[in-house]
Amino acid sequence: MPSFTSSVRLSVLTTCLLALSGCNNDNNDSTSPVADISVPTLNGFARLDAATFADGPTSGQFITGDTTGVSVPFANKQPVQGFSGALKNSDGSYTTLVDNGYGSIQNSADFLLRLYNISPALRTASGGTGTATVNGFVQLRDPNKMIKFAIVNQFSTERLLTGADFDPESIQRAADGSYWIGEEFGPFLLHFSADGVLLDAPIALPNPTVAGEQLRAPQNPFSEESSSLRIMNAVTAHAKAHGATYTPVFSPYAPELRYQVKDAAGNVIIQSDSDAQYSRGKNSPSDLTAASSDIYDVATLKAAGYAVVPYTVNSEADMTKLMTVGVNGLISDRPDLLYKAVSEFDANGDGVKGDYLLANGLIDPAKFDAQGHRGGRNLRPENTLPAFEVALDNLMNTLEFDNGITADGVAILKHDPYIESVKCRRADGQAYSSADEVLIKNLSRAQIQSTFICDNLFRGDSQKNDLSLSPVAVQVAANKGYVSPYVMPTTQDVFDLVTAYIAYYQTGAGKTHPNAAARVANAKTVRFNIETKINPRSDKDGKGNVYKDRTVGVVKMADTIAKVIIDNNMTDRADIQSFDFRTLLHVQANYPKIRTVYLWGDFPIITDPTRLADSDDSTNLQTENGQSSPWLAGLYWPYRVTRATAPQLVPTSGGFEGLAKSTDGKYLYALQEKPLVGSDKRELWIHQFDLTTKQYTGKYYRFALDIKATAIGDFQMFNNSEGVIIERDDSRGQLDGYKKLIRIKLNGSGELVTRSELVNLNQLANPNLLFGTARQGDVGTGSTFAFPFFTIEDIVIENDRDLTILNDNNYPFVPGRNATRPDDNEIIRIRLPADKALK
Repeated sequence: MPSFTSSVRLSVLTTCLLALSGCNNDNNDSTSPVADISVPTLNGFARLDAATFADGPTSGQFITGDTTGVSVPFANKQPVQGFSGALKNSDGSYTTLVDNGYGSIQNSADFLLRLYNISPALRTASGGTGTATVNGFVQLRDPNKMIKFAIVNQFSTERLLTGADFDPESIQRAADGSYWIGEEFGPFLLHFSADGVLLDAPIALPNPTVAGEQLRAPQNPFSEESSSLRIMNAVTAHAKAHGATYTPVFSPYAPELRYQVKDAAGNVIIQSDSDAQYSRGKNSPSDLTAASSDIYDVATLKAAGYAVVPYTVNSEADMTKLMTVGVNGLISDRPDLLYKAVSEFDANGDGVKGDYLLANGLIDPAKFDAQGHRGGRNLRPENTLPAFEVALDNLMNTLEFDNGITADGVAILKHDPYIESVKCRRADGQAYSSADEVLIKNLSRAQIQSTFICDNLFRGDSQKNDLSLSPVAVQVAANKGYVSPYVMPTTQDVFDLVTAYIAYYQTGAGKTHPNAAARVANAKTVRFNIETKINPRSDKDGKGNVYKDRTVGVVKMADTIAKVIIDNNMTDRADIQSFDFRTLLHVQANYPKIRTVYLWGDFPIITDPTRLADSDDSTNLQTENGQSSPWLAGLYWPYRVTRATAPQLVPTSGGFEGLAKSTDGKYLYALQEKPLVGSDKRELWIHQFDLTTKQYTGKYYRFALDIKATAIGDFQMFNNSEGVIIERDDSRGQLDGYKKLIRIKLNGSGELVTRSELVNLNQLANPNLLFGTARQGDVGTGSTFAFPFFTIEDIVIENDRDLTILNDNNYPFVPGRNATRPDDNEIIRIRLPADKALK
């Protein structure tokens, strides 16, 4: 077995854990008794070095902030840290539960949830090394797909669980050797086999005071607000598993974003509204349930490593606001306004504009991605060569456009499955109305380009189709023999337009243009964001005939577009985006060098013929006959379940920090870490759970926090109605901080528990100086010993006089023992005086 050292490398070792039985109240004590003590006394001490690691994969890739001098990420290894629960084993070792990793859902997607088996050699008055050995670990996983919502390793076989899936904070072992774990994101109770396999679906917490209501945290995966991050984590892991070196982009409908910006004084200066257009807010059609609109949290998604590029933003004020919020790019119908807004933006607040511009006036793609939506559809008819030319004229980093596939398998530009009469006309002058519309997939490229001209104007005075404004498009169309520059171009035509644009301004007629150099430089690096306009929904033509498939299928759509990209050597400059995640997963699996962009939106599907102009069925969050949209590739989405309909009353990091078990083995008692949101009482609730029925009984008990306390750290019982709770404040390294063990007794359901102080963890007698040699800067190591950590989350009741306490060291953050060093995992044994014995 590995010894106590920094950089310990471990392999999975489950056999030693499978044979271990529960002994929450045993007398297996390696310390020597202390006679006639009158105060709680430190009777044993050991530590596991902070820099202790187990087998990988790489972890810590999303860590930001002060890491106390620790270099991240941790290549091909996982830190053995963050102990948030502990159980005593029959051989004297401990099964320890890690928490979610690095403190949040957004930075812990690469931290694996495990149970580590550790053996401390406590330093006592009679000897001992004061070290700890890690014997092995059990990996928590869900191979049987008990979890309904998306997890990071959604598409893998083993479905290893991570800190972005759950935040485990407490643990108990059942009589059959299985584990029950309390976590905070739900909050949920999780039931695992002895070897780490999830046995039941996560069990939600009912509100004991409101029938039919659950107590939910903001990270609850059955609410829309947290679901987009979970799905992005799942598809990102899928991309990486297939060799992608990029991170997929998150591209949402802008009004559905959630954000808030405060000034230096803490005043809110920018905040998202709660009324998205179309179907989500108060403008929702009467036949659709209104919902909270701001469901995509910008700060959370960015902290998780995702570029956030909203669509469609067309006013300068909104552009500036969203840049202030910190989005990574914008997709706009007005490339002229977008360039103006970017060029005038003061990102660092020093009073000097243009922070996102390069010296030559181009938008720095490393700082901001300015995209011309369908080229520039409010300036020229959309998805046409003149539309892309105007986007290039306005120095957009990226040309965004839509692709359909023709009957002869050519990628051609169009937003809708039909050749819409509002946008296009017949080249021969014959009438073309909505009743005449035809599907792109039913015509060849030649038929489409010889029959239709898509130069109709309908988007306001800024939209123009004057060919004198589009000299390069005119030239390309002439060279290709098109009837008009406004024919529906192919994807190849767009690539060819860019090549012609460079030549036109570098050596051709446009070389004397004052912006020629900038236009050439921009066009040489411009990116292409190509959307797969696949549509699985059925439709009827004017004669009532049903088209069950209005577009080609997933594979053909994705393969056709990917081939054009590859044939033009554009894999490093072209993205494939979609509302249909099936196409993106296919791209990731088969073309991992092409970056994917995940589009998100909720628009109404309206069947009333008098309101069809208000309908848009091309986005993916609407249900399909009551079922999740097929476009989500089977990934769970809790449609219209938001904080508006399912209040999030459990605060962030306020879930099951404590999980006690009655000594008769019948019940679990799950204790919330913090008071409920909106409560005027500083109380925590303890919820009774029946282990036989696997259901909450409806009984709950109230624990009143001390005025100095902010949270609890753990809860264990020493009989069927009495237990010990760790109660703490948020201080770290302060010897006068509030860190105490509280003895409690359960009373009637709904009543306050009886409480009394048992131990002050910052005032332990230490007559034998068991900490050992103190390092420079260590605090609380002398004859009065302190446990001054930000989080203290593990208590094991060894017997009626001896308690073992472990800290959650929050590696590599938040030092407590020493202001300049990451905290070790410390294990202390406390001896109680006789008058405080747990009887």
